[in-house]
Amino acid sequence: MTHFFSIGHNSMGHRGPPWISEIVEGLHRGWHCDQCGADDYYTDGDLRVRLELKKGTVWPDVLGCGAYPLFVVSGRVLEDWRRDGVGSFPARRVEFVPPLPKRIQNLDCPTYFWIDGDKMAGTKLDFEASGFVDNRFCPSCGTRADDICKTYERQRSVPWAYTFVPGTWSGASLFTTDLSSAAFFCTDKVVDCARRHRHTNFRFIPVEEGNCTSSRGLQYLR
Repeated sequence: MTHFFSIGHNSMGHRGPPWISEIVEGLHRGWHCDQCGADDYYTDGDLRVRLELKKGTVWPDVLGCGAYPLFVVSGRVLEDWRRDGVGSFPARRVEFVPPLPKRIQNLDCPTYFWIDGDKMAGTKLDFEASGFVDNRFCPSCGTRADDICKTYERQRSVPWAYTFVPGTWSGASLFTTDLSSAAFFCTDKVVDCARRHRHTNFRFIPVEEGNCTSSRGLQYLR
């Protein structure tokens, strides 16, 4: 039986990982929708970013970003995924604009890549079964929205599992959904790979826990 998890960084739970505070090059503004008021922002190609200078004591395998919802992993993660049969995914380089945080500037820095979730749709989410209230897509631009306050109250009352529409999963081990191209999900194959190769700073949350922002995630390295 395949088990599913939401996947991202765990920088909020640890002091050591650096933090991307600004995207200097590679973040673009696209269209503006007159019907729903949404503005489109997107990343493209290699990125140049700036790190928060007061955070960072080690180079992990996953980095967090406060400037834009990026999923950034080290090159060794991509290689382990490829070698272990997890898959090969659309990824581009992330380069750091100096200066770096003092405690890591003399350490060997991995090569990092951001993963393009726009190209990785792997299933559809059952929004009603997942606890979203008044979920809708703009008929003009396709932007998704819901009643944020009511959704928060509903999902806070009891755990609402992320539920996929039956028959829509592509079989990919790492994928996004129509929830957001920045919200990644994975199978236990990715968790097993991270455990086997000691990938650091991943945050895996079982989909049964839903949008549990307070969770520190699976203790996969123990």
